[in-house]
Amino acid sequence: MPDERKKDRFALRPDAAGWTVVEIWTGKPALAGGVAQTALSEDDAQHMLKLLNSQARRGDSSMRK
Repeated sequence: MPDERKKDRFALRPDAAGWTVVEIWTGKPALAGGVAQTALSEDDAQHMLKLLNSQARRGDSSMRK
């Protein structure tokens, strides 16, 4: 596993309506702008996953408020 992936805070899980971005530590759906990232298309989920993990690595929590 690449070193960068070891620092990931978020992951994808399938849900009944598509994909959910979840916080690895809690298992709860990730929030972006106060909105739970659930029932996303695979493309949208992948995009949010990359964005949230990138911001988490930089210590930026603005998307999660």
